[in-house]
Amino acid sequence: MAEHLKLAGEWVGEGATNLDEILQKLGVGFMIRKMAGSIKPTQKISFADNKMTVSNPKRGEEIIPLDGSQFEGRIMDKTTVGSTTVDDSGVITMKGKVGDMDLLTVRKMNEHGQMVFSMTVDGVESVRIFNRK
Repeated sequence: MAEHLKLAGEWVGEGATNLDEILQKLGVGFMIRKMAGSIKPTQKISFADNKMTVSNPKRGEEIIPLDGSQFEGRIMDKTTVGSTTVDDSGVITMKGKVGDMDLLTVRKMNEHGQMVFSMTVDGVESVRIFNRK
Protein backbone atom coordinates (compact mmCIF):
# COMPACT_ATOMS: atom_id res chain seq x y z
CA MET A 1 0.00 0.00 0.00
CA ALA A 2 1.24 3.50 -0.80
CA GLU A 3 2.14 5.14 2.51
CA HIS A 4 -0.04 8.23 2.00
CA LEU A 5 -3.17 6.04 1.76
CA LYS A 6 -2.88 5.46 5.51
CA LEU A 7 -4.09 9.06 5.90
CA ALA A 8 -7.37 8.25 4.13
CA GLY A 9 -10.41 8.25 6.40
CA GLU A 10 -12.33 10.41 8.85
CA TRP A 11 -10.41 12.21 11.57
CA VAL A 12 -11.26 14.17 14.74
CA GLY A 13 -8.77 16.72 16.05
CA GLU A 14 -7.61 16.91 19.63
CA GLY A 15 -5.91 19.84 21.35
CA ALA A 16 -3.30 21.85 19.51
CA THR A 17 -0.02 23.40 20.60
CA ASN A 18 0.71 27.04 19.69
CA LEU A 19 -2.56 27.43 17.78
CA ASP A 20 -3.21 30.89 19.23
CA GLU A 21 0.28 32.06 18.20
CA ILE A 22 -0.21 30.85 14.61
CA LEU A 23 -3.64 32.50 14.37
CA GLN A 24 -2.22 35.78 15.70
CA LYS A 25 0.47 35.69 12.99
CA LEU A 26 -2.30 35.20 10.42
CA GLY A 27 -4.21 38.22 11.78
CA VAL A 28 -7.18 36.27 13.21
CA GLY A 29 -9.18 38.17 15.85
CA PHE A 30 -9.27 37.28 19.56
CA MET A 31 -12.75 35.71 19.70
CA ILE A 32 -12.18 33.43 16.70
CA ARG A 33 -8.78 32.40 18.07
CA LYS A 34 -10.34 31.39 21.38
CA MET A 35 -13.14 29.51 19.64
CA ALA A 36 -10.68 27.71 17.35
CA GLY A 37 -8.69 26.52 20.34
CA SER A 38 -11.73 24.96 21.97
CA ILE A 39 -13.16 22.94 19.07
CA LYS A 40 -12.35 19.44 17.88
CA PRO A 41 -12.27 19.84 14.10
CA THR A 42 -13.19 16.95 11.85
CA GLN A 43 -11.94 16.19 8.38
CA LYS A 44 -12.27 13.43 5.84
CA ILE A 45 -9.31 12.63 3.59
CA SER A 46 -9.44 10.62 0.37
CA PHE A 47 -7.08 10.06 -2.55
CA ALA A 48 -7.60 9.63 -6.31
CA ASP A 49 -5.53 10.38 -9.41
CA ASN A 50 -2.50 11.75 -7.48
CA LYS A 51 -4.75 14.21 -5.64
CA MET A 52 -5.84 14.45 -2.04
CA THR A 53 -9.34 15.61 -1.17
CA VAL A 54 -9.87 17.12 2.28
CA SER A 55 -13.48 17.64 3.37
CA ASN A 56 -14.47 19.62 6.44
CA PRO A 57 -18.08 20.44 7.45
CA LYS A 58 -17.22 24.13 8.03
CA ARG A 59 -14.88 24.75 5.07
CA GLY A 60 -16.21 22.39 2.44
CA GLU A 61 -14.03 20.36 0.12
CA GLU A 62 -10.53 21.12 -1.14
CA ILE A 63 -8.78 19.10 -3.85
CA ILE A 64 -5.00 19.21 -3.52
CA PRO A 65 -2.65 17.95 -6.26
CA LEU A 66 0.26 15.91 -4.87
CA ASP A 67 2.61 16.34 -7.83
CA GLY A 68 4.24 19.64 -6.83
CA SER A 69 2.19 21.73 -9.26
CA GLN A 70 1.04 25.20 -8.23
CA PHE A 71 -2.55 25.49 -6.95
CA GLU A 72 -4.66 27.86 -4.88
CA GLY A 73 -4.80 26.32 -1.41
CA ARG A 74 -6.82 27.56 1.57
CA ILE A 75 -5.93 27.87 5.22
CA MET A 76 -7.92 28.30 8.41
CA ASP A 77 -10.02 31.38 7.63
CA LYS A 78 -10.33 30.49 3.93
CA THR A 79 -7.38 32.72 3.04
CA THR A 80 -6.20 31.69 -0.42
CA VAL A 81 -2.55 30.69 -0.64
CA GLY A 82 -0.52 29.94 -3.77
CA SER A 83 0.85 26.54 -2.82
CA THR A 84 2.62 23.40 -3.92
CA THR A 85 2.09 20.01 -2.29
CA VAL A 86 4.07 16.80 -2.52
CA ASP A 87 3.81 13.29 -1.11
CA ASP A 88 7.16 12.10 0.21
CA SER A 89 6.71 8.48 1.33
CA GLY A 90 3.42 9.20 3.11
CA VAL A 91 4.33 12.64 4.45
CA ILE A 92 2.14 15.24 2.71
CA THR A 93 3.93 18.61 2.66
CA MET A 94 2.39 21.87 1.42
CA LYS A 95 4.48 25.02 0.98
CA GLY A 96 3.14 28.48 0.22
CA LYS A 97 3.06 32.15 1.14
CA VAL A 98 0.56 34.16 3.16
CA GLY A 99 1.39 37.73 2.22
CA ASP A 100 5.15 37.87 2.82
CA MET A 101 5.12 35.03 5.39
CA ASP A 102 6.27 31.48 4.60
CA LEU A 103 3.72 28.74 5.26
CA LEU A 104 4.45 25.04 5.67
CA THR A 105 1.87 22.37 6.52
CA VAL A 106 2.67 18.69 7.06
CA ARG A 107 0.30 15.74 7.45
CA LYS A 108 1.76 12.41 8.55
CA MET A 109 1.00 9.34 10.63
CA ASN A 110 2.68 8.78 13.99
CA GLU A 111 3.58 5.48 15.65
CA HIS A 112 0.20 5.42 17.45
CA GLY A 113 -1.87 5.46 14.25
CA GLN A 114 -2.78 9.13 14.70
CA MET A 115 -2.51 11.83 12.07
CA VAL A 116 -0.18 14.67 13.01
CA PHE A 117 -0.97 17.98 11.33
CA SER A 118 1.61 20.72 11.75
CA MET A 119 1.48 24.26 10.43
CA THR A 120 4.45 26.60 10.51
CA VAL A 121 4.13 30.31 9.72
CA ASP A 122 7.34 32.34 9.77
CA GLY A 123 9.07 30.02 12.22
CA VAL A 124 6.12 29.52 14.61
CA GLU A 125 4.81 25.94 14.60
CA SER A 126 1.43 24.62 15.73
CA VAL A 127 0.74 20.88 15.97
CA ARG A 128 -2.64 19.16 16.22
CA ILE A 129 -3.15 15.43 16.68
CA PHE A 130 -6.11 13.77 14.92
CA ASN A 131 -7.63 10.42 15.93
CA ARG A 132 -9.44 8.18 13.50
CA LYS A 133 -13.20 8.62 13.83
